[in-house]
Amino acid sequence: MTSFTAHLRIAATTDVHMHLTGWDALRDTPLAHNGMDRLATLIRDERSRARGGFVLVDNGDALQGTPLGDFCTQMPDDHPWPAILNALDYDAVGLGNHDFDFGLPFLEHVMAQANCAVLCANAVGGAIKGIAPVSLIERSVPCSDGTDRSLRIGLTSVLPPQTAVWNRRCLDGSVRFEGGVHAVRQSVATLQHAGADLVIVLCHSGMTDGLDPTGENFGAAIAAEVQGIDAMVLGHTHLRFPGPDHAGFDGVENATGTLHTVPMVMPGHAGHELGVIDLTLDHGPKGWAVATHHVRRRGIGANDAPDASIVHIARPVAEAAQTHLNTPIATTTEHLHTWFSMLRPSRAEDLMARTLSHTVAEAVAGTELESLPLLASVAPAALGGRAGPFNFVDIPPGPVRERHLAMLSPYPNTVWGTVLTGAQVWEWIDRSLAFFAPLSADGADLVNAHAPAFNFDAVHGIEAEIDPFAPTAFDANGHRVAQGATRVRRLTHAGRDVQPQERFVMAMTSYRGAGGGNFPGLGPESRTVRTDVEVREALRNVVMQVTSTQPMRNAPPWRFATWGDTRRVVRTSPAAEQYLADIAAFEPRVLGVGKDGFLHIEVSI
Repeated sequence: MTSFTAHLRIAATTDVHMHLTGWDALRDTPLAHNGMDRLATLIRDERSRARGGFVLVDNGDALQGTPLGDFCTQMPDDHPWPAILNALDYDAVGLGNHDFDFGLPFLEHVMAQANCAVLCANAVGGAIKGIAPVSLIERSVPCSDGTDRSLRIGLTSVLPPQTAVWNRRCLDGSVRFEGGVHAVRQSVATLQHAGADLVIVLCHSGMTDGLDPTGENFGAAIAAEVQGIDAMVLGHTHLRFPGPDHAGFDGVENATGTLHTVPMVMPGHAGHELGVIDLTLDHGPKGWAVATHHVRRRGIGANDAPDASIVHIARPVAEAAQTHLNTPIATTTEHLHTWFSMLRPSRAEDLMARTLSHTVAEAVAGTELESLPLLASVAPAALGGRAGPFNFVDIPPGPVRERHLAMLSPYPNTVWGTVLTGAQVWEWIDRSLAFFAPLSADGADLVNAHAPAFNFDAVHGIEAEIDPFAPTAFDANGHRVAQGATRVRRLTHAGRDVQPQERFVMAMTSYRGAGGGNFPGLGPESRTVRTDVEVREALRNVVMQVTSTQPMRNAPPWRFATWGDTRRVVRTSPAAEQYLADIAAFEPRVLGVGKDGFLHIEVSI
């Protein structure tokens, strides 16, 4: 049989998180390099310049992530996301964990409006209407011998099994998810049996340095352990590949864009980048095979104008959401921000603690739990990190608007509570202190770059003295790494030392209460208090009653036990520079704005 070649271009988006236009809904300001309206221009250009076949896919986490996504829950019959998928002629969409945040009925109703396949191969224990494990599409591709031939392309998708834990409030008992490696192995076999010439895996997961098939980031394990994959798209972590984010990882080849020899792309999130994999295919006696590949990420440029058809879909919704989000609901005379929440608890977190405590107090009133001391576990809603130098709570004096509530509570969680002993509270705080980096030389970063701030919980209602430079008991994923280690020096409540066996009621979000973040003390035997009160609605009620000028309800929930002996670097918003008087006790010295866009400040701890 005579051999010949053909070409296939795969274009991928991931983690769009309802960034449909270049508008920052939280801060009501334009963004120059984000948005599906501009990304659509890149998609159409890549399609028009493809040498052979073209496949367009999305890798999940589209329906939630900005206040625009929350606003669109009011319009499930006319949601803009499936309209955008149809306008751009997507071939398949994989689901991400946050696509389940508004519940199964909403997800099923919205995605039924998409013309393309909607995929999730590792959903088990319950049917999801309209969702399939695999899809097989065909492309007619021009070949080097002058003929056009059919190319059968198999697609499958997986997401973190922990999705059922993170969204237990709305998924409990309805659906669960098995391991990604097993599901992909089964899907590849199914697709090959159905006659797929190539298999593309949409993996809404990141990668670790090494193989971790059971964690939430199992992309490397799939690439290394499953045979028959011709290309992969990763996401979830908001990191990028090819690029420096995974430099030195086992199995990663930045130069060739491969993960354990599999061509792989992970484009930037928030409608910021398009991932592109170009495959050159050889056809021989055994069928089609990938001969060469080229992987790249393409970001939005200054001259990439919004696509008119996407603007037509997205702009009316964005304008209606903007009007709603700018609605004032209260006033504040104080600037609420999280610019320095890595150095001290802020009033923004205290406001959330009041909200959670008030809701749980009402839930346990009249029960035997009413007599127990009430605590609240609160992480900063936004504290820089991978989302960039503007990812901070920033509510200036004046009107408190609907968008500020979304800034303080970005996820559609409800309020839960649980009963913990003093020993478990101690461990809870120790787990959150993985947020601080291990001890190193002066001038090093104070914060552990691998520990997300949404797991940096402060326990309000209790006072903790902490040593961020002591050996950590937990890693950034909440796994215990050292028995007997602790970063907590002392834990007091109402002026006395907390005893290991005394009991407390801890208020928290449903994400945390369901097990999100792997915090100790939660399990099947836990006494859990679940409410159906949405955090944002509870926050709205508290904001309308409590002024920010009131002092913190309790003493600050934590403080550094050491002071002034060590110099460390923190990264915050450039806007924070004029407010350094707020952290004068830390002897701040401005180092300037780094290449990462953050303001770097050296402080004494």
